Amino acid sequence: MEPYVIALIVVFSILGALLIALGIAILVRHLVRKKQDQIVEEKVKTSAKELSDKFGGRDNIVEITQRGSRVIVSVREPLKVHKDEITATLDSVMFMDKKIVFVIGTKSEQFKKLLEENVGKAK
Repeated sequence: MEPYVIALIVVFSILGALLIALGIAILVRHLVRKKQDQIVEEKVKTSAKELSDKFGGRDNIVEITQRGSRVIVSVREPLKVHKDEITATLDSVMFMDKKIVFVIGTKSEQFKKLLEENVGKAK
């Protein structure tokens, strides 16, 4: 066999192996992201349920809004809010006077809807 044919076979074999490795890497990355999305979605669901009674009752909630990656719960009386229990449930939360700001990310709209359903404020 000619040397250039052997060289071509080697080159194409290496390229084939690289393409297979790239395909496997892409597949693994996709599966990892899918699993992470499932974990985040489950955390959003359980957090919304756990938080529903931490705002000082239904009457203390004025409004629940979503802005980008954040969900904002406005309350009438901040002293009725169970801040320690809220921060124990979610660590990405800020308390600003009569507003409680949750930094949720891409699932913020879903978190808002679940929170509204769980506190009886669905609109």
